[in-house]
Amino acid sequence: MRFSDLKKIKAAAESDTRAAQPRREAPPVLAAPAPAPVPVPAPPPAREAVPAAVPAPAAPEPARQAAPKPKPLPQIPFHESEAKAKEIYSRLMGQAISFLKAVDQPYCEKYESVLAASALAAETLKNNPAFLGCTVQSTADDYLRGHTLNTFILALAMGLEGGLDSRELGLLGFCAMAHDAGMTEYAPIYNKAGRLDDGDFSEMSLHAEAGAAKLDRIVDIDHRIKDRARHIILQTHERADGSGYPDRATGEELDPLAQIISIADAYEAMTHPRAWREAIDPPAAVKELIEKEGRGFNASAVKMLIAVISIYPPGSLVTLSTGETARVLKVNRGLLSRPVVEIVLAPDFSEAAPQLADLREQPLVSIDRGLTFSELEEMNPVYAGKLELSRWWTDW
Repeated sequence: MRFSDLKKIKAAAESDTRAAQPRREAPPVLAAPAPAPVPVPAPPPAREAVPAAVPAPAAPEPARQAAPKPKPLPQIPFHESEAKAKEIYSRLMGQAISFLKAVDQPYCEKYESVLAASALAAETLKNNPAFLGCTVQSTADDYLRGHTLNTFILALAMGLEGGLDSRELGLLGFCAMAHDAGMTEYAPIYNKAGRLDDGDFSEMSLHAEAGAAKLDRIVDIDHRIKDRARHIILQTHERADGSGYPDRATGEELDPLAQIISIADAYEAMTHPRAWREAIDPPAAVKELIEKEGRGFNASAVKMLIAVISIYPPGSLVTLSTGETARVLKVNRGLLSRPVVEIVLAPDFSEAAPQLADLREQPLVSIDRGLTFSELEEMNPVYAGKLELSRWWTDW
């Protein structure tokens, strides 16, 4: 879908006045009762005097009072988390746009600011369940901006999953932000309408070396860190089986951080539209990446990605066992097919009042299958238009 069509979609979506079908209310979540206070035993009665020759038995120790259990922190409603996540995502988008502009200048100071952005993103990933879902966004005026930020967030999520220390996590974030810096020189090609030919792809494959060279323009980075960062950025388009570029490096030659960025970059690119093609539905992209394990990507990188996004990643459309249609909002760690979803369409595909459902807590409801966006367009084109519009990061 072209960005020029979005305003038409927006107008059509706003003119839709069909009333949402009433839905059953989810039962209220009851607060757990406070634990009963532990009684403190009364002091023992005074003993009678005994002869000095007979030692008095020791008084029994009073039972220790159990420490009160801390009260659970109140859960923030998901949509409040979503609003905060979008605010931070917009701030980080500004960082990504600023970085891509700065590295085209003769020199800049961007290393420390990207480290700060990495720390903010990592902390948000740990504490805000809605943040990873923001990576469904695309930037219409220049896809590279959204792609850079989304790859940055996905790579950091994988780094957290892999247990990287703060130093490695910061380097991972910096290299993810810089991994496609060389692409700014090829904007006329990647923004060209219509499928790119072999010559276009061949020319754009030079961007890895161009991006690594741009690190010399960043003056606030230590040369030892710069050397490793250059090595990682050069390898983010390599593949474990030697099918990548620029050096056709394989297996043990690949830096582990480069492999994390590599698969995050591939997943992001597959699931977002380009000027010459539509996006691939997230479950289909996951399936394709799993099939490439050991060939395109090493097993460790694939496992980290699946642990982070599951088999129904945030943004996926799914059909539930109830016949309803839902979109995935959040992955439940360790439960590949039981995420938190938002039910949006009734079994007859008419729009319904949105309702959150945590499938971890609802064992009688399950995901039947993934629903492709093309199926949604056929069954409910108005809602499909609204959803498409919501996936573009704009200033509207």
